[in-house]
Amino acid sequence: MHVTTEQKENCVIDLHVTLPAERFEKEWQRIAEEYCRLARIPGFRKGKAPRSAVEKKYGKEIKQEATEKLMEAAVREAIQEKKLELAQYPQIKDVRLEEDHTLHVTATLITKPEIELANYRGLEVSVEKQIVDDAVVESHLTKMREDVADFVTVEGRGLEMDDFAVLDYSGTLDGVSLEERYPDLSPSFSSRQHAWFRMEKKSPLPEFAEALLGLKADEEREITITFSKTCPEEVLRGATVTYAVKLHEIKARQLPPLDDAFANKLKPGLTLEALKKEICDYLQQTMDYHFHQKTQDAVAEKLVQQNPCDPPAVIVQREANNILKNVIRENQERGVPEEMIKSHQEELMASAKKSAEEKVKLHFLLNDIAEKEKIVITPEELQQQITMLSQRYKMSVEKLLKELKKNHALGGIQEDMIFSKTLQWLVDHATITELPVSSPAEHDGDHDDHSGHVHGPHCRH
Repeated sequence: MHVTTEQKENCVIDLHVTLPAERFEKEWQRIAEEYCRLARIPGFRKGKAPRSAVEKKYGKEIKQEATEKLMEAAVREAIQEKKLELAQYPQIKDVRLEEDHTLHVTATLITKPEIELANYRGLEVSVEKQIVDDAVVESHLTKMREDVADFVTVEGRGLEMDDFAVLDYSGTLDGVSLEERYPDLSPSFSSRQHAWFRMEKKSPLPEFAEALLGLKADEEREITITFSKTCPEEVLRGATVTYAVKLHEIKARQLPPLDDAFANKLKPGLTLEALKKEICDYLQQTMDYHFHQKTQDAVAEKLVQQNPCDPPAVIVQREANNILKNVIRENQERGVPEEMIKSHQEELMASAKKSAEEKVKLHFLLNDIAEKEKIVITPEELQQQITMLSQRYKMSVEKLLKELKKNHALGGIQEDMIFSKTLQWLVDHATITELPVSSPAEHDGDHDDHSGHVHGPHCRH
């Protein structure tokens, strides 16, 4: 067997293999014997037909099978001979069988990038950790009370912030109603009748609440609004719209008293102190989970930063395409207009490629660390994972295993488990500095309405 390699680009190699005619003839003989044993030829009992008759009838099939078997064997043996480590299954580009039965095979190989692991044990990272204190518990209790609050009609005063206004409103642009001008426009922007509107700054209608301040029941007011360039409704970006508003009622939310009776309504026999304890435990579990996730993310990011790796471009591009598809789908589900998504296509692709490159680099680094540190998945761990998945999908373990093997997905589950186990090993050997969370004021924007924002792979919203 003669083997040569041709470097095409980083981690991409064309493998050229030539097998001598003797290999093909030997494989032909083996397959022909199998056909002779099983073939049914008219005039002969099964397995008793002469080879010449079998080869005459099935020669094309024997040749194809022999070629395919040798093609796979040639590539496999060449990879072993050249000691190449592949990142994915070889892609056969060309197969040519000479008249003298010399076989030529060309395959494109994506190899693992060269990695020199230098800094992975004892990574130093700083991660914010939120502590559940009385203020956090009280805030959670307030939200629970808001969910079961009563609404009472307010009389004798005008609208104030945090009120709920029951009103009619309709918009016009250049003297034409928005409903008539843009029939497909969301009613939230065009007009609504007896709508409940909360008096707060974060609203799709900019400065709408501020303009309503002081308005009393049964009063009318005209409001002019100029929409920003990031308005989720493209036709309104930069437009100045006039709204005619009529206020019907002012409603105020009346929270139930925070006492044992409130706790008992949520769960019979529960006291307020016991409720606070349950909330505290639940929130602490949630905060611990988020801290663990953020710690893993920080360690993974530090690992990639400190261990340079040049991954195969073809794998990065494929992963970037998958990420981009998911991002587009998520934005569509959030109701972001198609035109806005398209206008950010280049930006989203660049972000997706960056995210994909980080993900692929991490994949190869974790793989090398697992090999170096001899991190493996035990049969017991795999069985436990399969059992958990069977419960999640409400299938028997036997049926799930059959499906996984049928779809060649069992190896992928084991690989994901090894990567998770390796990442946790890195966390266990890292130096983690816990930081207090930033001031809530610094994150106020995280709760604003982002319906006009196109989310991407690195979006923090």
